[in-house]
Amino acid sequence: MCYSRWPQPAVHAYRNDRSFVVANALADGGPIIYCNERFCQMVGFSRAEIMQKPAVTEFLHGPLTSADSINQVREILSSSEEKQIDILYYKKDVYSSS
Repeated sequence: MCYSRWPQPAVHAYRNDRSFVVANALADGGPIIYCNERFCQMVGFSRAEIMQKPAVTEFLHGPLTSADSINQVREILSSSEEKQIDILYYKKDVYSSS
């Protein structure tokens, strides 16, 4: 999973083999303003269902999603760096906490 803050998304985040979201770091809660098709396929949600949800993506967390990974996402979102992390997300058709 690749996280990048808007307005400075990294150019290489747009490669076809990555799933990613772009969030508006200037708005409260850092709402998702874009996600690529690979991300939608990975999580089983449509783009319309994902847009404007917080970039911390609580709606994809499940019982085995590690607190450390969630904290890494929060740290990435509060910094100005792009980072790639491993995080366990749950697909819509398997488990959803929303």
